[in-house]
Amino acid sequence: MRKVGVSIIILLVMAFGFVAAAESQQNVSKVEKGFECLEEKVGDCSALTTQEIALTILATPNDNVFDDCVAELKDRKASDHWGNVRDTSLAILALHHAGESTQVAEEWLLNQTRTPTELEWYLEQDSNSETECSFGYDANSYNVIIGENKKLESNAGSCLTRAQSNFWLKISPTCYDNEFSVECDKDFIATLLYKNTNSPTIHILEGTDSSPAYGSIKLKVNSKCFGTGSCEYEATAWATIALLKTGHDVSDYIPYIVAIAETNERFLPAAFIYMATSYNDYATKLVSDVKLGNYWLAAGSAYDKFYDTALALVALGSSSSEQVVKSKDWLLFSQATTGCWQNSIRDTAIVLWGIEGRAGKSGGGGGGGSTTLCGEANYFCIPTGDCPSAENVGNNYFCNSLSETCCMNENLKTCSGYGGEVCTGDSVCTGNERRSSDVEACCTGECVVRPQETECEANFYYCMDSCLDSQESAGNYACDGAQVCCRTKTTSTSTSGSSLWWLWVLIILVVIAIVMWIFRENIRMMWFKMKSGVKKEDGAGPGPGGPGFGPRPGMPPRGMPPRRMIPRPGMPPQGAPAGAQRPQARGYDRRDRAMSDTFKKLRDMSG
Repeated sequence: MRKVGVSIIILLVMAFGFVAAAESQQNVSKVEKGFECLEEKVGDCSALTTQEIALTILATPNDNVFDDCVAELKDRKASDHWGNVRDTSLAILALHHAGESTQVAEEWLLNQTRTPTELEWYLEQDSNSETECSFGYDANSYNVIIGENKKLESNAGSCLTRAQSNFWLKISPTCYDNEFSVECDKDFIATLLYKNTNSPTIHILEGTDSSPAYGSIKLKVNSKCFGTGSCEYEATAWATIALLKTGHDVSDYIPYIVAIAETNERFLPAAFIYMATSYNDYATKLVSDVKLGNYWLAAGSAYDKFYDTALALVALGSSSSEQVVKSKDWLLFSQATTGCWQNSIRDTAIVLWGIEGRAGKSGGGGGGGSTTLCGEANYFCIPTGDCPSAENVGNNYFCNSLSETCCMNENLKTCSGYGGEVCTGDSVCTGNERRSSDVEACCTGECVVRPQETECEANFYYCMDSCLDSQESAGNYACDGAQVCCRTKTTSTSTSGSSLWWLWVLIILVVIAIVMWIFRENIRMMWFKMKSGVKKEDGAGPGPGGPGFGPRPGMPPRGMPPRRMIPRPGMPPQGAPAGAQRPQARGYDRRDRAMSDTFKKLRDMSG
């Protein structure tokens, strides 16, 4: 019986594994259904906007649709661009994904830059003691004494005036094209700082320089943006990513997308900044901005929660954060019965791009094969900023995130080197999690006590701002805040919304059949007794000869007359001559026909 019990436990464990595998397969089926819906709605791509065509190519549907969209996008190009900076940038990303040359469009894009007027720039000098420094520009130099309290005692000409309580020199906008030299009589450092004119937040330009006494540091404001007539945030963000992926230096565009982010939250700026810079702080900010329902929705979003969630996934790439995993589940759960999201080509394309991250083409359009995955070449997809240019092979191998490139080495730091920590016990990371040299999950945010599961989630439903068309309210189960508890409509026949109840029924039936086979002999005897009416006689037990001792074989019990011995079937009668043949017993089946059919079925099931 112990072996039987162990066997049943093993079977149940296998059943749970089967269900988990089936759920995973169901997710794959949902993704495939999404592509089917996208491909059906896209058609030959001729009726789509440039943005929709580019996102469809980046999602990578089947070859026919993919090639049709590439051909349509190439036909849409007017001379060397696609009408505006944002669409041209998306087109460059899409055609680069398709293995097409985009050099002419890149050159057009580089000629669309302008100097942002929304930024203020400052020059900072610092040393360990009082020092005298010379600030030179326009063939002139200005000597300024900086006291032990770090304050400047005078301005340095009209281009550099004291600001921020005399700690820094503010650079006049008319002097942004100047190069400034700094020389001091003590060891010193110097750098540039910048801020949004409408925000108090100060940002330090990457790359602070140091110099010994009487050495020289040269500094210049390099700040650019993209736009028609004035700087446009979304256009600059996409242009920066497009130029980065095609091998250009994008450092001049970083100050604008960083400093102006606060006034452009509707475009989910943290996603673009992380893709462009690989700064861990922005990955952590992006992860921490996820909503309670496991999705992203930018403040005053220019799009919707499906687009914003997908954009966050495109940025975060291989992040192991719990929030990233759950957001993918939310997207699949929120899929419409048609397979699309919001019945929108734009949303469906970017969602599939964010979830799947399929490899593009090499060698141009439909004529090239699939790009080799970075991992298949035994290289590593890591944040672009972590890969030295000499090790960057991203143009030859594919990584599915725009924040990552294919690198020859993983170049991991320790968790503390990333400014992170390991979340233990019942704590959870509120920011990004990434692999480090000493741990698999290094939290670069904060470890906090895991929030308690809501009543709705405890019953395996979903807390959302509002239920989708394919959902209904799940009774009075509570959620946090103003969210409502939603479940898939019980009347829905959609695969995307249905549960796996049928699979559980099938597994239970299989387990029952296996258990019946294991106990087949017991079941057979029990069934036979039920059909034949055989019972245990009342009073059956040891005979009067004492416990465990009955009368000897062939002898009657005490006090009973001798019985006539009746020959057993198949034995010769008493007194028959030696060698007499046994009489043949009449053939009959002790089991009735119903029993025979039952056991035959059991044998068939076991076979």
